[in-house]
Amino acid sequence: MTKTLALMDIKDETGSHNLGLETSTASSDLILRNPQYGLDIAKMLEKVPPLQQTFYATMLSRADAGWTPELRNKYFSWFANAFKFQGGRSYVGFIDRARKLALVHVPKDQFEKYNKLSGADLLTASGNDFVSDYSPKGPGRRWELDKAVAIVDSGSGSRDFATGQKIYSAILCSRCHSMGGQGGDIGPDLTQLGTRFSNKDILEAIINPDKAISDQYVSTIFTLKNGESVLGRLVNEDKTSYSISQNPFAPDQLRKIAKASVASKKNSTVSIMLPGLINSLNPNELKDLVAYLKSGGNQANDVYKATGTKGK
Repeated sequence: MTKTLALMDIKDETGSHNLGLETSTASSDLILRNPQYGLDIAKMLEKVPPLQQTFYATMLSRADAGWTPELRNKYFSWFANAFKFQGGRSYVGFIDRARKLALVHVPKDQFEKYNKLSGADLLTASGNDFVSDYSPKGPGRRWELDKAVAIVDSGSGSRDFATGQKIYSAILCSRCHSMGGQGGDIGPDLTQLGTRFSNKDILEAIINPDKAISDQYVSTIFTLKNGESVLGRLVNEDKTSYSISQNPFAPDQLRKIAKASVASKKNSTVSIMLPGLINSLNPNELKDLVAYLKSGGNQANDVYKATGTKGK
């Protein structure tokens, strides 16, 4: 028991717990090539689960003897941390099933303590997903530009700052864009978006991100001498190699390509921004999102000063 828990603490030379199990660079390359599945791949590879740890934790979930309060505290705390990783759509349910199996062996008077310590509050009732501050209510649709513009331009109904802010995070805008000094920095800063662009401009950039790509955020296609190609955003280069970023959700994870292996390179015509991010929203949610984007994250913005609008 003690030895197994100690093994779960071992880190490799990179400081991770993956014990030599490296992230597939081929999977990273798929993120920008396949818009349909790229979002799921990006999220999964952002924080790859510690596979060896997960194996040990699953095996220990069946142990009913040898536990001390100290060992139990350490073990059940691991589950809450494990939920921070991304492992595909079945990962959360898999970890939760191991967690619940382990809780069967906990004394009844300590069940609530370890249930909470192991991350129960993070999960929905089914245990297959996380509790979220906001999930789009839908029904969603495949938004087309003309219909989206007509809905937003209609201006009917009040706009809610708090809802727009939650939608902005829920559909992952904040992971790549900064607004008011907060958020990601691998896409344009959106603070002044509403002062520079119309509703149509904003919606077109969301629905058709490939139409206009700034040189600052363009991806590069590297054709290698062996006939393969590699896609990524060129971050840096030296005399011998190119350093590229392939995951919008983990921009600091860089892949190096030896210059000697490259036959040619050219700009990609595909935006790093994935399409379809608003397809889960209904018309009112779309209006709240656009209002929030135009406000630059400022609830005192004029966009919320119309009668009946909730700017707080």
